[in-house]
Amino acid sequence: MPTFGNRLTVFLAVITTAAYQEMMARGVPSEYAKTLVGDLGWKVYNWMLTTVSVPFRVTSRDPAKRMERVLRALMIFPFSAPGAPGYEVKVWTEGSNTYTHWTHCPPQTFVRRVIELNGDQGELDAFFKSWCLYDWPGADVIASDGQHGHYTRLNTLSRGDSNCDMCWHGCAKSGKERT
Repeated sequence: MPTFGNRLTVFLAVITTAAYQEMMARGVPSEYAKTLVGDLGWKVYNWMLTTVSVPFRVTSRDPAKRMERVLRALMIFPFSAPGAPGYEVKVWTEGSNTYTHWTHCPPQTFVRRVIELNGDQGELDAFFKSWCLYDWPGADVIASDGQHGHYTRLNTLSRGDSNCDMCWHGCAKSGKERT
C-alpha cells in the first residue's frame, strides 16, 4: 500500500476478516458473527470520527462546514488517495453537500482477495455489514446536530458496483440509499 493510512485501513480489514473467520470457526452463526464484527468495528469507527470531528465542532456550528472539513481531513489521513492499489476517490462540495466518489477501496479489495484464495464464507457480506454501513450513522456523528439523514449512497463497491457514490448532506434529509 502506498501510504501509511492505506496500510492502516487494510490492517483493520485484516482484523475484521480474521475476527469474522474465527467466530465462524468457533461455531458462531454467520449472521450473528457479522453483527458482532459490525458492532465492534463501529465502536472503533465512531471513536475515530468523534475524535477527528472535535476541532471542527469547536470552529463551526454549521453542520455542512463541519461535514466538509472533517471529510477533507479524512482524505489526508487515513483515506489519502494516491490511486490504485491505494484509495482512488474524487471529492467535491456543492452547496451543503460533500460528495465522495470512490472507485478503488483497498480494504474491500483485500477481502475480495481472501475470498479468491480461500472461498467465500461470507467475508464480503461481513465487510459490507460493518465497513459499508458505518457511513449512515457516521455522517450523523460528523454533522453533530442531533438529526439523522446526513448521508445517501446508491452504489457500493462491495456489492459489485463500479463505485461508491457517497453524498454527505450538511443538512439532514431522507433519500434513496442502497443498503
